[in-house]
Amino acid sequence: MSLRGAILGFLSLEPTSGYTLKQRFDGSVRSFWSVTQSQIYRELHALEREGLVEATTMPGDGKPDRKVYSLTEPGRAALKAWLEEPLEPLMLRHPLLLKLVFAAQVPPKRLDDILARYAREIEATKIDYEGRLGDERIFTLARSSRERDLWRLSIEHGLAWCDAELRWIERARSELSGERGGQKRWNRKTKSSS
Repeated sequence: MSLRGAILGFLSLEPTSGYTLKQRFDGSVRSFWSVTQSQIYRELHALEREGLVEATTMPGDGKPDRKVYSLTEPGRAALKAWLEEPLEPLMLRHPLLLKLVFAAQVPPKRLDDILARYAREIEATKIDYEGRLGDERIFTLARSSRERDLWRLSIEHGLAWCDAELRWIERARSELSGERGGQKRWNRKTKSSS
């Protein structure tokens, strides 16, 4: 339901095409909710069949005609219901952590390289978030200062997540650097914190 809710949310801001919806996802929520163009079109067609959105064909001025989707009243009601329903439990899927569980036989240098590459990826994501936070174009569709605050807070959450991941990577690299006693230090820390 989250993809459906997000599409209804974007369409509540303004009617738009499926192509522009993909740009909206990429320009605002991509770092915590990714979607493909085909997923967007598949969901738009389902929403149209259900009467939650309607499509108008717009002439393309020398380009192919395009469909612009807008919310219907039942679509606005569906968006309101989605926004007010309880959250689904968060199911974390973290490929690095899954690999780490089985990485005891990976040489320390190779494992450190993997962690260092992951740190660079997180640093790039953090730079992306920082750019979004300062990009007024992201906030131009906001209909109120409250909406701007909500959007800003979602970006700041991304920055906080990046900072937490980078701190954890630094600790993991230190613990797994091949130094003797790393496991003992980790156990003492976890026991003392519980």
